[in-house]
Amino acid sequence: MNVKPAIGFLTKDGEAPFTDKVTTILKWMTGNDKYKTPSPTLDVVQTAFDAYKVATADASQGGKENTAIRDARRAELVALLRQLANYVSATANGDMETLLSSGFPTQKPTRTPIGPLPAPHAPTVAQGPVTGSMISVVSPVLGAFIYNWRLALASAPTVFVRTAQTTSARTTAYGLTAGQLYNMEVNAVGSAGTSDWSGDGSLMVV
Repeated sequence: MNVKPAIGFLTKDGEAPFTDKVTTILKWMTGNDKYKTPSPTLDVVQTAFDAYKVATADASQGGKENTAIRDARRAELVALLRQLANYVSATANGDMETLLSSGFPTQKPTRTPIGPLPAPHAPTVAQGPVTGSMISVVSPVLGAFIYNWRLALASAPTVFVRTAQTTSARTTAYGLTAGQLYNMEVNAVGSAGTSDWSGDGSLMVV
């Protein structure tokens, strides 16, 4: 799991949500035994935060100069908070409970890559829309982006008379011989490679 503070709010949040988050960080880190030697110190961050709040109040009265001063005070505060986030990340050292106690928002956990795919279940087969056709459907496999299909006569199960590749978990085979029993198998392809073949789905085609 990716256990790190999220710092996107430093530049993306508007004044009110930004102020709320900084207030929470300073409140939760003050006296927190898990963070005994903050760098920069919380006093330094608090001083910069106070200056930013004064500049924000002045900027609300209008004027380019006041706005420029507010932006400058925020940039100074953001630089300190980036340093503080690095300190928090190093101190938490992968422990989510410690990170949460800092008051910093957390990054979303990194999704665990899907490993080798299991073999699909045997496909469900049914008569197709025309004589000599067969529909095959399988339950989708999580992480699969391609399905390989192969069809053989039951009397010669290793001789494949039709193959197909689809992005959906279904296919239709045409041009089959009516009165013959066919077996359909399928496998799934994902980022980690190709699964084993499924069991057979069998049908007497009409």
